[in-house]
Amino acid sequence: MSSGVFPFESRPMNYDESQQVVLGLVLAAMMFGVALELKLAHFRFVLRKPLPVMIGLICQCLLLPWLTLLVTLFLDLRPGLELGMMLVACCPGGNMSNIITHLARGNTALSVSVTSVSSLLAIITLPLNFALISSLNPETAAFLAGEMGTLDVDSGGIVMGLLLMLVLPLLSGMLVGNLFPRFTQLILPLFKRLSMSAFGLFLGIAIYTNWDMLVANVGLIFLLVVAQNAAALLLGWSAASLFGVADGDRRALTIEVGMQNSGLALGLILTQFGAEPDMALIAALWGTWHIVSGLLLVLLWRRHAPHVHKEHLA
Repeated sequence: MSSGVFPFESRPMNYDESQQVVLGLVLAAMMFGVALELKLAHFRFVLRKPLPVMIGLICQCLLLPWLTLLVTLFLDLRPGLELGMMLVACCPGGNMSNIITHLARGNTALSVSVTSVSSLLAIITLPLNFALISSLNPETAAFLAGEMGTLDVDSGGIVMGLLLMLVLPLLSGMLVGNLFPRFTQLILPLFKRLSMSAFGLFLGIAIYTNWDMLVANVGLIFLLVVAQNAAALLLGWSAASLFGVADGDRRALTIEVGMQNSGLALGLILTQFGAEPDMALIAALWGTWHIVSGLLLVLLWRRHAPHVHKEHLA
């Protein structure tokens, strides 16, 4: 198995089972909070205006993971880095894309709809895409069967992790959010602040205890993350332009495809992949950089704001 043409340090992260349990609970709480905002109206929006939503879903749930596979086949990287890129590419969009789209004066309703549907589809698309593309790359397939096998990470464990951290929180959050809207409005602001603060604190501690490893590897990983994020943004913009959608829709789709739920990826890596350091570094840096790139697009597009027709979800 190739060790890659890029020299850098690889050593285990400072991460134990107690941290794994805590992060699993925090991540489940975050996904529950996301699902509280997934209203049935978002899915009705898909039926009213299907083309832009379908463009976003095809790019995010199909093209981005499989194009990432093609790129890794041509790169000579450590398998952990390639797996990290694959897992991030397989994740759905995150709520941050909705905020960035709003600031960029894009079609926020479209952004919310794509996020909602992709998050729900991730129950199927995330494990299916990751299993398929990782098995088609000889290096990553051998790595998962070899080194990762010593961590007792099997398909059953990954499925169970997705069930507990993604499926159950999403379904229960949607149930509460749609059946008890007034109660949801009361708890949502506090719930989101607490869950995000807990995740931020956990991530901060993880960065502090693994600072030396981060410094030793940040150069290569930064280049990989920036390149993959730029490719994702370009994919969303190109697909939207190809089908001639409105400017506000194009902005939304560009941001939606380019901003993945890297927090979910990081949580899965830490809880289901034994905190594999190369994968974790990719996901952690993605979580920071895609916000930076999104804000850069905000600065660019706010200077030339289109006339955006407001879409109502009701």
